Order: sequence, then structure tokens, then C-alpha cells
Amino acid sequence: MPCGTSCSSTTDRPSKRPGDRRWPPLDRDRLTALASAVWPPAATFAALLAMLEIASGAGWLPITVPPPSAVIAEFGTSGADLLYHVWPSILATVAGFAISALVAAGFAAVGASWRRAGGPVFTLGVLVDSTPLIAVAPILVAFIGGGMTLHVVVAAVACFFSILMGMMKGFRAVDRNSDELFHVLAASRWQRLVKLALPSALPFVFAGFKIAAPLAVLGTLIAEWMGAERGVGIMMIYAMFSFDPPQVWMTIVAVCLMAIGGYSLFAVAERAFLGWADRDEGRL
Repeated sequence: MPCGTSCSSTTDRPSKRPGDRRWPPLDRDRLTALASAVWPPAATFAALLAMLEIASGAGWLPITVPPPSAVIAEFGTSGADLLYHVWPSILATVAGFAISALVAAGFAAVGASWRRAGGPVFTLGVLVDSTPLIAVAPILVAFIGGGMTLHVVVAAVACFFSILMGMMKGFRAVDRNSDELFHVLAASRWQRLVKLALPSALPFVFAGFKIAAPLAVLGTLIAEWMGAERGVGIMMIYAMFSFDPPQVWMTIVAVCLMAIGGYSLFAVAERAFLGWADRDEGRL
């Protein structure tokens, strides 16, 4: 049977084999939207640094506020010392966050599986969150002592409420039709939790994680102020007592970068896990 133009065009087209995935071409509109979202805050931040530099050179700032150039130079001078102190802070923050997430998951699972337990679990979270960390840390020192254990516990307490609320809200955000289907199929509490509640809870869980990550950094910093041999917090205290403003601000910038890094890490994980980009393309 003779082939026409349609046949030749089909045979000339390269076959797409299974597993042959290629990156989609860059979308100019998406790049433009990303640039338009990034450049205003970046330009504002750069303008603020320039104004601070000019104000410091003109003598308008107090001696406790160094120019940005001095802080940047301090990173080059004391960068090795900063790395020496940063790693224990990161380890305490990660360990505290992980412990808090496990404990919060247990309480949230109990609150979601048994309705009567939801109120007490929520009250527990509110009590933990309403207690000032600066007041809790000295009490914990009297019970568990100082060191890394104290830092991990305070970091866990600092981020517990955000993780707990995200999980409880997520476990209850179940589609009614799916819930009725699981009821008809006589699913157990465990099956409802793992196969029904957990998938629908992921957006809320990631939202809680993003809020809790900077709080865990704050908890570690407060615990290190109570006493530590290594850590960004104790480095900040040493710099304050030695009246070294550039080093104080260097540690402040380091803490801010840790908090931003934790938030960004979960934001990227959320995008990868839930595929928000693909869903947005499907809606468009």
C-alpha cells in the first residue's frame, strides 16, 4: 500500500521511548514572572545596604551599627570561627526539629483518630506555645543541665506548636466522599490515618514545617545564650562582651541565613513533593 505524506511524516518523527524524559523548554513568560517577583525585594535590599553604607560614612549611625562593608569583611576575617560555631547550632536545630516532628505526629494522630482527644491535644499545644522560651530555658537547665541536650530540647519546644497545628489541621482536611467510602469499606483507624488522612494532610504539614524551621533556629539560639561551649549564640555573646559590632552583626546575619535556609528547604521539598508547578500548568 503506497504511503502518502502522512505516512512519511509519521516515520520521520522520532519515536519517544519509555523513560526518555527531556526537560521542557524554558518558558519566557515564566522567567519574566520570576524576575518581576525577585527584583523588587532584591533592589530594595541593595538600596538599603547602600543607604546604610552612606549613613555610616557620614557618621549618622551609632557605633553599634557598623557599615555593611565591615560586616562583609568580618565574614572573611572570622569565617573559620563562624563555621566552627555554626555546625553545632545546625545539628541542635535539626535534632530538635526532628524530635518535635515525631512527637507532634504522635499527638496529632491521636487527636485525629479520636475526636474527644482533639481538644486536650490542642490545649497542650497552646500551653507549650504560650510559655516564653526565655523563661523555660533556665528551668530546663535546672532539670537536664546544659550542653547539646538543652539546645535540642529548647529547639524542639520552640517549633512544637506550629508542627502540631499543621498536622492536626491536615489530618482533619479529609474529603467527605472519601471518608464515607472508607467508612463503608470498614477501614480501621490506622488505614484511615495512613491511606486517607496523611495524603490530604501534606500541604498543611509542609506549611507547619516552613513556619517551624525558623522557630527551631530561634530556640537553639536562646538555649545557647544560657550557656554553651560552641554555637552561634555563644559566639554572639562573646562578640557583644568584647564590643565587636561587626562580629555581632555577622552572627546575626548567620542566624538569619540559617532560618531562611530552613524555610527554603521545606519550600523546595513541598514543591517537589506536591508538584505545585504541574498542578498550576494543568489549571491554566
